[in-house]
Amino acid sequence: MKLHINKKEIFNRTTLLDLATIFVGTALYSLVVDVFVIPNDLLAGGFTGIAMVISHFVPSLPVSLLVYLINIPIVLWAIKEIDTRFILYTIFAVTVQALTLELFDGIYTYTNDVFMACLFAGIIGGFGVGLVIRRRGSGGGLDILGIVFKKRYGISVGTVGIVFNIFVIALSSLIYGLELSMYTLCFIAISYVATDRAIDGFSKRYTALIITQYPYDMKDAIINRLHRGVTFLYGEGGFSGLKRHILYCVVNQYEMAALKKILSEIDVNAFMTLMETREVYGTFLKKGSQNPDPRAVTQKELERVFEAYEIPKKKEDHQPDVIETDD
Repeated sequence: MKLHINKKEIFNRTTLLDLATIFVGTALYSLVVDVFVIPNDLLAGGFTGIAMVISHFVPSLPVSLLVYLINIPIVLWAIKEIDTRFILYTIFAVTVQALTLELFDGIYTYTNDVFMACLFAGIIGGFGVGLVIRRRGSGGGLDILGIVFKKRYGISVGTVGIVFNIFVIALSSLIYGLELSMYTLCFIAISYVATDRAIDGFSKRYTALIITQYPYDMKDAIINRLHRGVTFLYGEGGFSGLKRHILYCVVNQYEMAALKKILSEIDVNAFMTLMETREVYGTFLKKGSQNPDPRAVTQKELERVFEAYEIPKKKEDHQPDVIETDD
């Protein structure tokens, strides 16, 4: 069993940024565990929660050591099935977590209000985990276990995490009682939400599909007023049989009102659907900055393919579609 490492891919500026972010995110999570979670008899999710259970019954074994002893064997077991970078980042994160759990142990404990402890621990800890995941890392063996189960048995990573954390909550109810187990559930739920926000960002993005009689006017308004790129898709009305341009663009939540205003100004009969988009990846080049690619389809070839779909470019050149009825 060998771990193949490409030094050029591993040791570069991007990797240093990844490791620095993973360090900060993991340290934040360790901080909330020591300050909020352990002092209030809560349990963390994943293998950290199992480490806390063992430490409860065997106080001579610190949580920091148990986190390392539980996670690392799982990671090493999965080396052959998971990307090398992901494995190395996870080993780094687990090591940082073990060290920072020991470092932060006893520096300060908040026990005034269990619910407030859940709230702050969930927000700060979840944000820390999100930072780790954004840089292609992992907080420990549970993620590794989920990936292996996904590959071998087709069980989703999320399902593995939910089942395991239900087990952790059940252990919490047996050890600390039902009330504290409910607080543990609150902490885990809040941390999941905070993790999603850290991964996806706080500004929601939406994919808009717009069907309009005046696609070129609509396109110009979106580009000039919202400064967003627009792509034409070509479609055909199922009822009318008329060929249509469909405008495709991505906007954030703060641009929604402006986009709707553009539709109402240019075409009150326009039809638009909006879909929440979890992630936008890629780069849109400015006009004239594209470099020719011999593999790419030429513009002339595209024009020949879509020649039959040409429709009027301006309002004055286009008569609105009239659908005949029996009335």
